[in-house]
Amino acid sequence: LNVVLWQDYLWKNFFPITLTHPVFELRSGIFSALERAKAFFPDARFYALCRKEIQPLVEEVGIGTDLGEIETSLPTLFLNGRAFLNRRTVGNIIKTRTTTVFISQNVPVALISQPGDERWRQFFRCVLEESTYTGIMETFEPVEVDAPVFGYLWEIIARNGELIEQDFMTFFHRRGVGYAGGKNVAVYNSEYVYVGAGVSVDAFAVLDAREGPVVVSKGTKVSAGAVICGPAVVGPESVIMPYTRLRGESTIGPVCRIGGEVEASVILGYTNKYHDGFLGHSYVGEWVNFGALTTNSDLKNNYSNIRVEFPWGTVDTGLNKVGVFVGDHTKFGIGTLLNSGSVIGVNVNLYGGGVFPKYVPPFVWGSLADGFTHYRIDRAIQTARVVMSRRGRELTPAQESILHKIFSLYTDDRTAFIVRQSRK
Repeated sequence: LNVVLWQDYLWKNFFPITLTHPVFELRSGIFSALERAKAFFPDARFYALCRKEIQPLVEEVGIGTDLGEIETSLPTLFLNGRAFLNRRTVGNIIKTRTTTVFISQNVPVALISQPGDERWRQFFRCVLEESTYTGIMETFEPVEVDAPVFGYLWEIIARNGELIEQDFMTFFHRRGVGYAGGKNVAVYNSEYVYVGAGVSVDAFAVLDAREGPVVVSKGTKVSAGAVICGPAVVGPESVIMPYTRLRGESTIGPVCRIGGEVEASVILGYTNKYHDGFLGHSYVGEWVNFGALTTNSDLKNNYSNIRVEFPWGTVDTGLNKVGVFVGDHTKFGIGTLLNSGSVIGVNVNLYGGGVFPKYVPPFVWGSLADGFTHYRIDRAIQTARVVMSRRGRELTPAQESILHKIFSLYTDDRTAFIVRQSRK
């Protein structure tokens, strides 16, 4: 089996995370779309269809981007990177013996092409547009399925709890669950608690799965007094600091340091939220650092819908609970305060406390007191190297290249922001 994950024209809606990641690397539930596909189809050959700028990033993790290399004597399964692939949809795919497109919310979520059928080549040539979807649905036999398709980051956050439960029941419920806990560790509803190899849970920690499953992945340390309430996921090699409150509907990626209070949030990985402070209903990239007492709002005083400002305009989320969206390599100094619906770009460095603007473009450096300026690309790259080395990782050529491209692409946007703020 060949498996192709595709990225479509709505990738910008997941700004700023998709500046440095394909949409199928975004976490929803326990996994990313790529990880979930690999779990369902472990013996498949994997390819990706994504925008040219991030193809080198995808190739670095062993995913092919040249669809001309696909061996058409095998079935080829195309998966929408914005969709959540559940067990029922996979069952429908496996049973299908004809070339079929699976549709949810009037959007193709999967296409299984049988051996020798190369009609897919007319559609899967570049990032898919809305018109491409129309052609696919008119060309291939359609089957309706019930699979979530996300249009924005806050839609993932709003459904993350139920997605964690679906992933747990599919992949973990029969895999040695039933963690009894150690001495003076409180475990509630242990049938829905999974603890991986090498995990240490200190005395007086609480793993509470009464409202949903709890997954603590291999090599993670849960410190004394920490409380993890399901549905919640902690990725491998992470540390949950003493007296942390990790509340439900949260997914923490690998190699994170988590303290304070986190609620209904997704962190891709390699991020430090070591100290007290609140992170709620938020989506955070990789290599982010939250200084002590950094806190975001996720609810307006009048309970009205929260609007999110993007570089191209403002969107009404239709929700009254929305936090912040933070790009890779961003750093917050102590006491940083962020409004509900804030968007903070890639490689932003904010310090000095106070409530910051709701939109900060990539590569901005500054404070409310000192003003804002361009974060020099050479300094940003050097800091990224230092930070990544502390976790045994290196900044790859492809990663460095995309940071340079983002810096250049948002120069005008950044300059306009700096000028606006200087006039306040």
